[in-house]
Amino acid sequence: MSTFSSSEVTFVDPDALTLLKFSNPSVLNNVVSLDGRPIFAVSTLDPAGAHTKIIDAQTKELLVNIKKKTFQPDIVQFTHKYSGKSIKQREWLVAGKLENGGPKWVGETPIGRFVWKTDSTYRLALCPENDLDHPVAYCQFPTLEDRSIPFALALERGTEPFRDEILTAFLILEQHLRIVERALRLRTENRYTHDPTVVPGSARKDARQRQAR
Repeated sequence: MSTFSSSEVTFVDPDALTLLKFSNPSVLNNVVSLDGRPIFAVSTLDPAGAHTKIIDAQTKELLVNIKKKTFQPDIVQFTHKYSGKSIKQREWLVAGKLENGGPKWVGETPIGRFVWKTDSTYRLALCPENDLDHPVAYCQFPTLEDRSIPFALALERGTEPFRDEILTAFLILEQHLRIVERALRLRTENRYTHDPTVVPGSARKDARQRQAR
């Protein structure tokens, strides 16, 4: 991001984007490639997913530690940034609310504040705080209409100095979204399982019957 400021960011042609492709849908164990060349390896060894490492796929150097703790704040540690010190995740990604009530996570950079937000088109998008309609990074994923689209992070050119931080934040937030979505699914399934008055699909059936009248 050193080549532009937050006030200069505008949406660019998709052909001008850098695409970081994931080898599989996991956010815990993955290989991230650029133009077919692996550049990052994401590794989580413990079953609970409490400790994730991001490694340079070429040199095997440890770049980022992500640790989830039970009784203490989650931390993130960058080998070559923030003096290599562990920082609290909640201070590095500050949670808040957008004007429409949706969730946001704000991060500070040397060139300004940037905001991660959930998005109906991009799922997760990173935008300058003063221009939330024009993402500089966003999630790309297969759709029902086109399953050939790879799971990837699309980044504007010029984000190279912050690529490791963008990837780290994306992995943390995408895992968070998946946990929330899984919990909602389980709640819905349990409601159908434990409430004998609820018949799966009955609401849709009733709606169709009303429309036919």
